[in-house]
Amino acid sequence: SLEGSSCGIGPHNLFSGPQGSGGAMPAYPDEIQYSLKYEDDVYEYRHVLLPKSNAKAMLMITKGRRLLEEDEWRGLGVQQSLGWKHYEIHRPEPHVLLFRKELNWSQQQARFYEDAPMAPEVTEVPEAQQPTQVEG
Repeated sequence: SLEGSSCGIGPHNLFSGPQGSGGAMPAYPDEIQYSLKYEDDVYEYRHVLLPKSNAKAMLMITKGRRLLEEDEWRGLGVQQSLGWKHYEIHRPEPHVLLFRKELNWSQQQARFYEDAPMAPEVTEVPEAQQPTQVEG
C-alpha cells in the first residue's frame, strides 16, 4: 500500500478539483477523475476515481477479486498513456483504481525497439516490379 510509502501522500489528497470537507471519504464523481502524478525511486503513481456506473461495471468484470487488465480499464473509459498498470485494489474505496508505471518505461521501450531485429533488406527487385525501359 502507498499510504506508508516514503512520499507520504495518500489517495485522498492527490486529486485535482473540488474535495469533500472534513476528511470524509470522497463521493463518487460525476465523471472519471485523475489524480496528480507522484513518484518514488522506481515508479510513477496515479489514482483514478470512477463514477458509480463505471465502478459497478468494473465489479461485474472482476467481482472485486482481481486487478484490471489494460483492455478492461480502457474499456471502462480510463484514458492514460501506455505503460500504466493497475497494481492494487483499494478495499475501502473499490472505485479508486491505483495505477503505477516504471519511471524509465519510455526509455525501456525505445531501447527495445532500437535492439529489435530489423526486417531483412530486399537486395533485388522482383522482375515484375522492375521499371520498363523505353527505347527511343
